[in-house]
Amino acid sequence: MNTDDLRKVPTPSVQQADNTNSTENSSPAESAEDSNKAKRSTGFISKFWPNRSTITVSFMEDLSDELKYRVERVIRRWEPHMSLAMEFVEGRQANIRISLNGMQNRSELGNNALYIPADIPTLTLATPSDHPSFEPDLLHEFGHALGLNHEHQHPDANIPWDMDRTYRYFKERFGWDENDVNSQIFEVHYDADVFRGSYDKKSIMHYQVPNEITLGDWEVGVNTTISEQDKINLRKIYPSN
Repeated sequence: MNTDDLRKVPTPSVQQADNTNSTENSSPAESAEDSNKAKRSTGFISKFWPNRSTITVSFMEDLSDELKYRVERVIRRWEPHMSLAMEFVEGRQANIRISLNGMQNRSELGNNALYIPADIPTLTLATPSDHPSFEPDLLHEFGHALGLNHEHQHPDANIPWDMDRTYRYFKERFGWDENDVNSQIFEVHYDADVFRGSYDKKSIMHYQVPNEITLGDWEVGVNTTISEQDKINLRKIYPSN
């Protein structure tokens, strides 16, 4: 697989993953003709930022100081667990450019952000700032911005999917077709470029997996915080020594 094609990763809101009636923030994955659709596992080494580097972050919209501070505070929850530093700046030349008016929750994968034109955001949220899932969704998307991938696609996850029910679940709630589900849910990668930390059901990068879409008694709830294993993995990816 050519990891240069790893780009946009739409993410259902962590709260909406179990909300049958919700359509807000539930845009499907990129269209079928989008050759940049990302495929996830634990992390792709070529997409990590240089160790000990400083990543600049800015906002695409004119937000209130209070909201800017809140977003920065949430994002900085990642910072103690890695050697990267984050600097919040003004303007559109930042490495990571955030829009809170997106049509979907998505982020460029790691350093792919460097190849996106300056007038286009590299991370977008559709979740309203007053929604309970706003901060967990932001944490998840910024994990992608750091180069982390979907935990449910970890090579060691071994999730006993009921495929028919899973296709139906994501179609009814998020409008995803089978290709979207294959790419964002089922596909697992064993590439040499893949970083494999220990599989973690509590990871902020793990989608909710309701019991109704698996075989037997297997589920993952709504993860809303950076897990201890997330912290361990990040320290291995961006070590301080």
